[in-house]
Amino acid sequence: QPQAQMAVAGPWEVSFPEGWGVPSQMTVQDLVPWCEMPFSDEGKAFSGKASYKTVFNLPEDAVGKQLTLDLGKVDMIAHVKVNGKVFRPLWCAPYSLEIGESLKAGENVLEIDVTGTWFNRLVYDASQPEEMRKTWVIAGPKAGMELRPTGLMGPVTLR
Repeated sequence: QPQAQMAVAGPWEVSFPEGWGVPSQMTVQDLVPWCEMPFSDEGKAFSGKASYKTVFNLPEDAVGKQLTLDLGKVDMIAHVKVNGKVFRPLWCAPYSLEIGESLKAGENVLEIDVTGTWFNRLVYDASQPEEMRKTWVIAGPKAGMELRPTGLMGPVTLR
């Protein structure tokens, strides 16, 4: 029998740390890689941790059932919290967890912290004059290399 699936569609509140060319907070409808968000060139190269938060409604008849949260595509590490309950980190596909015991009928709060590698920031900094760089490495990616899709890209679903 096919599994029932419910999209966790957002809107998503996304928070970024200050000082890296990205807004400290924004609301998005669609989950896209950071390098595709409407940021400056520095912002598109954001590397580090961003926090995603949304609220979704669960029907009464789904409470108490085994429900798997599937984050879809993620790069690189995800830390999930549902209604305040912290789950184990997810660091490789499949980015999914059994979260049924933490859900309730009605509104549920889903928080996901996603941490990416420094690759995109290193690409950006390689194109900057030395005094403008925020990162330094002996041997890293070169200026002009294509940025890697990073962040929570979804689709996020419950099944």
